[in-house]
Amino acid sequence: MRLDYIFAFLLLLLVMPFVSAQYYGGGYWGGTEQMIDSVVQNLEPLFRVLLGGYDWGGYLLFEKILLFILISIIVGVILGNLPFFTDYKHKGILRFVAVIIGLLGVRNLNYVWVGTILVQYQILFIAVAGVLPFIIYWYFVKGFDSPLRKMSWVFYSVIYFGLWLTTELEAYSAVYLWGALVGLVYAFFVDEWFTRWLQMREVRLGDINTKWENINQYNKRIADIHASTMPPKAKNDAVKALEKARRDIMRSMRYNAGV
Repeated sequence: MRLDYIFAFLLLLLVMPFVSAQYYGGGYWGGTEQMIDSVVQNLEPLFRVLLGGYDWGGYLLFEKILLFILISIIVGVILGNLPFFTDYKHKGILRFVAVIIGLLGVRNLNYVWVGTILVQYQILFIAVAGVLPFIIYWYFVKGFDSPLRKMSWVFYSVIYFGLWLTTELEAYSAVYLWGALVGLVYAFFVDEWFTRWLQMREVRLGDINTKWENINQYNKRIADIHASTMPPKAKNDAVKALEKARRDIMRSMRYNAGV
């Protein structure tokens, strides 16, 4: 039933600009802009009352709304997993408490602190977005042979050097230069070693999986012997031999514990 409401709301948002455009003129995009301005002007006072912002004129109000939603969701998840609230039937009360905690946390948050929080998210975004092209390119060339892989990384660095030489923005210049240097360092000093390490790791993991299969087979054989009608002495000797073989396998697996 909630999906029907969501669909109806989205349909209303889609139709409203046409109605607004017919009333005000200016086409679809003009009606969309007027509708958005109307919604913002009507909702901003409400959010300013709930989340604060009188002392700085609603500056960063949208960011405070996002922080409020984020904090409320995290608090709601934590409350739902606490032992005291695990068996609590009225989950709506927990959500209400999470909303209250979110409001109390964000309402008196000074704009300086909001800016400090946002700077940290910007650093996270820059770090992730900056490393992502390198990771994507690494996955693209990792299956190549060694000479072709090295040439690919040199080509990667050449592109960044070209961008570094042609850019006119100082901030971009540092990023391009570091990208080119990282590509060259990886191509000539890291790629061969890292590729061999990955290959050896796959071999060790495969060896460990094989050993676990052998251990499971020994366990099954031991259980079958215990359930059999063999003479007690023969049963004990067979079980001891299998247990010794199982211990030897487990002892050899300790060398791969860091994989």
